[in-house]
Amino acid sequence: MTTTDAGAFVPGVERSLALAVQALRERQDPTGYWKGDFETSLIGESGEVILRHYLRLPKDETVAAAARTILSEQTPTGGWASYHQGPDELLLSVFCYVALRLAGHDPDEPEMRAAAASVRGNGGIESVDNLIMLAWLALIGLWPWRDIPLIPPEIVLLPTWCPGNIYQIGAAARGIVVANSLFMARRPVVPAGFGIRELFAEPGARRLPRSFAVRCATTLSHWYARRPIGPLRRRAIRKESRWLIRTQEKDGSWGGNWPQTANVVMGLDAIGFPQDHPVVTAAMAGLDRYVVEKDGQRRIEMWTSVVMDTALALSANAMAGGPEEKAAAEPAVRWLLANQVTELGDWAVLTDNPVPGGWPYEFTNNANPDADDTAFAVAALRRVHPRGTDPAVDAACERARRWLLSQQGEDGGWAAFEPLRWRLPGRDKLARIGFLEAPSADITGHVLEALGADGQAHTPAARRGIEWLRRTQQPNGSWPGWWACYHLHGTSAAVTGMAACGVPGSDPAMARACDWIVAHQQSDGGWGEDIRALHDPAWIGRGDSTPSQTAWALLALIAGGRADSGPVRAGLDFLIRTQQADGDWAEPWHTWVVHHDGLYWRDSLLRLIYPVMAMSAYRAAVDGTELR
Repeated sequence: MTTTDAGAFVPGVERSLALAVQALRERQDPTGYWKGDFETSLIGESGEVILRHYLRLPKDETVAAAARTILSEQTPTGGWASYHQGPDELLLSVFCYVALRLAGHDPDEPEMRAAAASVRGNGGIESVDNLIMLAWLALIGLWPWRDIPLIPPEIVLLPTWCPGNIYQIGAAARGIVVANSLFMARRPVVPAGFGIRELFAEPGARRLPRSFAVRCATTLSHWYARRPIGPLRRRAIRKESRWLIRTQEKDGSWGGNWPQTANVVMGLDAIGFPQDHPVVTAAMAGLDRYVVEKDGQRRIEMWTSVVMDTALALSANAMAGGPEEKAAAEPAVRWLLANQVTELGDWAVLTDNPVPGGWPYEFTNNANPDADDTAFAVAALRRVHPRGTDPAVDAACERARRWLLSQQGEDGGWAAFEPLRWRLPGRDKLARIGFLEAPSADITGHVLEALGADGQAHTPAARRGIEWLRRTQQPNGSWPGWWACYHLHGTSAAVTGMAACGVPGSDPAMARACDWIVAHQQSDGGWGEDIRALHDPAWIGRGDSTPSQTAWALLALIAGGRADSGPVRAGLDFLIRTQQADGDWAEPWHTWVVHHDGLYWRDSLLRLIYPVMAMSAYRAAVDGTELR
């Protein structure tokens, strides 16, 4: 770790900050929002090819372009990685291989032989344990339905007090579960026209490696599927189709994202919705809006991070200040106000006295706003307009505050999408594949920061959130996050959130957290944590230094009262040295998480936003000025 004398980097910080702020403001859309590129693995591109085949759409240039994109990211070891410099990932490699076969590539081509060898080398297709994703292969005849536990449509008929009802499933997965139950009820097959025996590590194996519980669930679900109660089944399918139609967003999507929308389209197709049905037509148009053609590639932007990017960019812009701040801030404020959710959605079903007021992550997701982006929005709005300075902002923040409090968990923490209410076995497995979400340090910390910014630092809700963080702090002083990698993000959010609610840096929990951050600084002065930390404890706090993760660490140390310290100055030096001439930073690493079992992402704007915030916080701390 590099150390320097106090204050040595202030001039360098000013120059670097000015360059970065200019780059950030130049990327604002004329309508007021900011949006970076949401970049994940090729599961969307390969999934699009499978979806088009299932829907019996022609093999046109869309499929050919997707195949070229897939081949362009094949690793030297033959498969496909789910994150930067990662190993071949089994499920992703299977999907990419199948997509290339559907696009017309021959299994004897060198690239295809290498891909099949990679799959076999990682245990073969029989080792894929995400049975929901295997259902996609069953839809095109490449996997036996009998091996997949079926979700019965009757789940939608369970009362809300009953364990396992759809409102106990995570909001991010609820639409997928309902859609899957529709095509699992019919179990249609649109044959791919080929087999994939070459993907099995042990083609002659008589039993696939499934746990006893999964085998029992599979057997029982198929027994009922062969003998459903006719009137009950028909009632369930009618109720699910009505529920899906009711929850379709105004842009034609479900949940404002590609995966949920694609699953729903397949579910509706399975129960007989024609492709010219208005709901399906709107959905297909919605799917097209997730396509990004850039640098000769066809990419699927699985989610659109527009609210998160706008709120964080607005905060960064306010923290940086300067004569051009207001010109950028006011359009963003009005855009956020216009996109607040002011209607009841799924989240209200199990919420006492529900009051709308959250924000979604995407352009539109009125059914399920989330606590994380609502917190980002409130903090940003209050940095620009403190209480009493703008009636519209005051009203929006009051609605958001009430909504956030209604979503606080029984234990005091916050999850992004609704409190955890699952009461059946399998919680950890379902959480890894994104079907459930427990309270986390990153979301709880962000909500606390919003409450502090809104003048609610000493309320009972804030005190309960702080106590939740104290109880869940790891013995080493860190907190694991949920939506980003991993302990760096969780610890940074926890520290900044508690500091915003008045917890001093001398507090033992704060001091231990900051000590953990300092102990994990890299030799180049930065901080980084590899995606492998999600699965291998040896990687916790370790990885190549990245601009955004370095900024997370700096924000925490500065909030903890350590702005004038060697580690902070070394971190700032890392940011200054690695900044590009255009003010941006290069960050190819995937530092964000959709779910822990293989879907990670990066955002082309956050690598710029967080350094702006960190350098602005440092400048305010050393100057003794109030940080907005």
